[in-house]
Amino acid sequence: MISFFTDPAILSLLAASFVLLLAQLYTNSVINRPPSPKMKAWVVVKNGPPGEALAYKEVGESSGSLPKPKGSDILIKVTHAALNPADLHFMNVIPTWVPFRRHATPGMDFAGEVVSMGPQAAAAPSHASSPLAVGAAVAGCMSVGLVATGHGSLVEYVTVPAELVAKVPATLGASLDKAGPVAVGLLGCAGQTAHLAATEPAAEAAFRKSNARVLINGASGGVGSLLIQICKGRGAYVAAVCSAGNADFVTGLGADEVIDYKAHDPLPNYLANTLQYTGALSFDLIFDCVGDQLLFSKSPAYLTPQGSVLCIVGGGLLGTIRAGGNRLVPSFLGGTPRGYKLLALGPSGQRARAVAAWVENATLQQMPIDSEYGMADVVAAYEKLATKRARGKIVIKVQPDTTEIVDKPDR
Repeated sequence: MISFFTDPAILSLLAASFVLLLAQLYTNSVINRPPSPKMKAWVVVKNGPPGEALAYKEVGESSGSLPKPKGSDILIKVTHAALNPADLHFMNVIPTWVPFRRHATPGMDFAGEVVSMGPQAAAAPSHASSPLAVGAAVAGCMSVGLVATGHGSLVEYVTVPAELVAKVPATLGASLDKAGPVAVGLLGCAGQTAHLAATEPAAEAAFRKSNARVLINGASGGVGSLLIQICKGRGAYVAAVCSAGNADFVTGLGADEVIDYKAHDPLPNYLANTLQYTGALSFDLIFDCVGDQLLFSKSPAYLTPQGSVLCIVGGGLLGTIRAGGNRLVPSFLGGTPRGYKLLALGPSGQRARAVAAWVENATLQQMPIDSEYGMADVVAAYEKLATKRARGKIVIKVQPDTTEIVDKPDR
């Protein structure tokens, strides 16, 4: 039998594929993009925790006037950014020695003002009903390709395709000072992930049931806090799993019931042995914003036969393999006879604009903000994120910023 990991032909093919992938990413990151202006940015100088990995630097090639975007790209003066767990993953995992990760800027979510547009941006089909213009307040989430190649949002200006953004709803405020911290979460990764989860076929099927019962694990986080509002807007009964300290917070968002995971540890055992969550009172849908495998494995005791667990936390390669087993292993071979899906967000302007519509029709009325930091305090903000105890989004106020840059050499 040929060994997959030792056969020379297989190894050569894998190596060639990896080199081609790196070349493609590098090409996409440097070709057809105008030179970036000199500006302040946080950059990843080595792999590791935020305190070791990040440095505040002056980056960019051009000075003087801002460069003109090409095609349908737009140049945005960033006023606010928001942090996501994926940021920590990128700075830990993707080596800084690959060409497109030299001086990589972290950050996915952004809100700001359009200051320049490419010649085709005003006619972008995605904004046909309300064309973009210089001065428009917009927000969105960087694509995976942009973030992977180091084009993140913790910088004074970003150039992105017009398709990637949504206009900030006027209902959030008349200025970006007021609307920016909320918009960066709603139209960024948190809002788009909540939209992805709530529009999954399994979720739609549960919502069609009268008085559907929904459990949200990790209900006080950025995505969980939005899912509470969405589920209540669909007429569901919501049981929110969080700590006792966040009970008032989630009930204020609309949760009907709070389950303290610290008082009822392990949570799956508590649910399985409590009458109010079993039999006719079983849940129709579970959103797992934490990534608890046992919550799915033991779900037949508290999830209806037609119900599903929708998980937004991957857990790396092992988690992906486990998710495949959750979906594919039949019950007669030890699998769990309930639906399961691991969700992976591909950020898009279309999804951001769908969330904006939810804001405008009051399906989403709040974007809870855990804390707001200045650009000088990004390391502290990431350290707070790493505790996994943030209640809502952690937001960075990018501009105005007068912090003196203290350069940290690449290592």
